[in-house]
Amino acid sequence: MGKPQFRYNKKTLRYERVGFSVWRWALNGLAYASFAFAFFLALNILQNLVIETSAERSLTAENKSLKQYRTILASQLSESELALSKLAAAEGQLHQRLFEAQQAQPAADSVSHSSAIVDEENLGQAIETVGEKLAHVQDRVQAARAAANRLQVSKGDFVSLINLPTLPPVAGLHAESLVSGRGIRINPFHKGNYHHDGIDIALPRGTDVLAAGNGKVSGISRSTLEAGYGNYIDIDHGNGYVTRYSHLESIAVNWGQTIRQGQVIGLSGSSGGSVAPHLHYEIIVNGKNADPIDYLLLGVTAAQHQQLVAKAKIQNQSLD
Repeated sequence: MGKPQFRYNKKTLRYERVGFSVWRWALNGLAYASFAFAFFLALNILQNLVIETSAERSLTAENKSLKQYRTILASQLSESELALSKLAAAEGQLHQRLFEAQQAQPAADSVSHSSAIVDEENLGQAIETVGEKLAHVQDRVQAARAAANRLQVSKGDFVSLINLPTLPPVAGLHAESLVSGRGIRINPFHKGNYHHDGIDIALPRGTDVLAAGNGKVSGISRSTLEAGYGNYIDIDHGNGYVTRYSHLESIAVNWGQTIRQGQVIGLSGSSGGSVAPHLHYEIIVNGKNADPIDYLLLGVTAAQHQQLVAKAKIQNQSLD
């Protein structure tokens, strides 16, 4: 127990021992608790103002990149609107010309008919020319049939064709989400030109990443470094074809696992050397990088593929 406390009594003119007081202990406890709460609150505010965590730094860099990408999208949107206006004007001119040609066609037909009646000597020569062209077409058809009869596909070739990575690595791929293509691009960190080995597809964090073809997982890497591919998966499809899916948030497969085309293998993210959530997708053929755009076939129409090809040729800034 603590030492006893004494208080001077002016009436009795002597020191008297202080008794136990519930109110005094309650006030002292409240004062200590108030001081502790104020100290904790001040320390928390100081930490938020001065100390920046790695998660806060990552979110700050991500917000900065998204603002820059918004500017790029606005510029591309204005260019697209200008191109659409030019196409609309050209379509109007073409429609006008076709309409005028259709109006003038009956007169032209009457003139050609009268000239055909007058010029009967050239009729035999025209019939002979048409006959020669028809014979040439028949020869080409027979040659094509002969080549088709000689064409044979073995069982091994059939399996290789099935395993080709022809499915887009994300569902509903469209040109607007294709940020950067393969080739010489601007590095987002040092702003210099470098060779971008794959394509960058902008995706919300946590989007399903799909296997582009049948195969086996030949490589898995989990990394916390803010550089390189980050978390990535390699799938071997046979005959020298390998696909790589980089900057993932999480990985849902194991090394050596057999993968089916369209299977979810992970979730998109921004791990490694990435400035915004996206998927960096590569196709490697016999150890050399190929253009993934050439293999995006399943579920992609001809018009969509032309848009992807045009978007991939733009030499802009990549996201990794």
